[in-house]
Amino acid sequence: MLARSPLAAAIRALRAELSGGPPADLGREVRELEELLAERERRRFSALRVPAEQELLAALPDAAALISRDGWVRASNAAFDTLAASGRAAGLTPLEITRSAELSEAVKRALEGTARRLELPIQRRTYLAALSPLLRGEVLVLLRDVTDARRAEATRRDFVANASHELRTPIAAIRAAAETLLSGAVEDPAAARAFVEIVARHAERLSRLTQDLLDLSRIESRQWTFELAPVELGPLARQVLELFGTAAREKGLALRAEVPAGGVARADARALEQVLVNLVDNAVKYTAAGSVTVSAARDGDAWVLSVADTGPGIERHHLPRLFERFYRVDSGRSRDQGGTGLGLAIVKHLVQGMGGEVGVESGAGGTRLWARLPAA
Repeated sequence: MLARSPLAAAIRALRAELSGGPPADLGREVRELEELLAERERRRFSALRVPAEQELLAALPDAAALISRDGWVRASNAAFDTLAASGRAAGLTPLEITRSAELSEAVKRALEGTARRLELPIQRRTYLAALSPLLRGEVLVLLRDVTDARRAEATRRDFVANASHELRTPIAAIRAAAETLLSGAVEDPAAARAFVEIVARHAERLSRLTQDLLDLSRIESRQWTFELAPVELGPLARQVLELFGTAAREKGLALRAEVPAGGVARADARALEQVLVNLVDNAVKYTAAGSVTVSAARDGDAWVLSVADTGPGIERHHLPRLFERFYRVDSGRSRDQGGTGLGLAIVKHLVQGMGGEVGVESGAGGTRLWARLPAA
């Protein structure tokens, strides 16, 4: 084998040239030798380079990969590997991994030398992609998951829009009533009283909306401090029902408390009272006849506190969104009843802050909203 190697051939050619013989194919032999030596050095360098690149990619917080000049992943970190169905991205193309034609096209552009930065959907998530061409003709791809950030931005936009919409109506009503009074209606006692009642009613609505917004802001910004301690559910349920005794009698509703003795949850007494007040308030407002019942039942290491009514029920497609801020099943009816659209959102955040969960069940026979809290 040695006698036939390029190196042996080069040595023979050199000996022949030094001894005055013909150089044979010295140029071709030397070039072949140089190519083999260069390939060996490239392989050695690549073997040393890959572990270092893997360490660098592993240190990055985002999904990262090096794309070869041929368009396939040469190295990647664990976050990028999770995008591949097999759990390993190496040897695959970005299109095979993500099924994103947009990312595949961006990689092609980057391989041609054009840096790209774009936002695109990948596997039901939203990613901010940055593609940087490298000196050796490869491309570094960074994918940052911005799904939660974009969802939060959308939530903030919706919140501002909804809050502005909710504030606009009472402010317009108060302004119109005041202008009418100033234009001469104040001289007519009957008309003046009617417009003053409008001002008072919408001012009360503004007050409730402002208070609910402040409460929700305090809860979400963690300024509401939860003091968890044993809370007896029976006395609390009866105390809350007493607050709605007058409103229930005016509508002919029966209020019932069905909480067994010894029902004690680990909760914040003030927060749990507000949860029950909001739930019973909703039930009394939207139940035309029948009853509203507060009950509790032990479920393993927790107590499930429920408020059930005999109202018309809620259509199934509304249930998943019932605890969203400003979401209303019947917007016009809810506003007429004085609702702010924030009560159930406050309930959800308060219960979650106490380590519990909320839910709703509804049908033709009425609606049941429940809160599951750890037992004391």
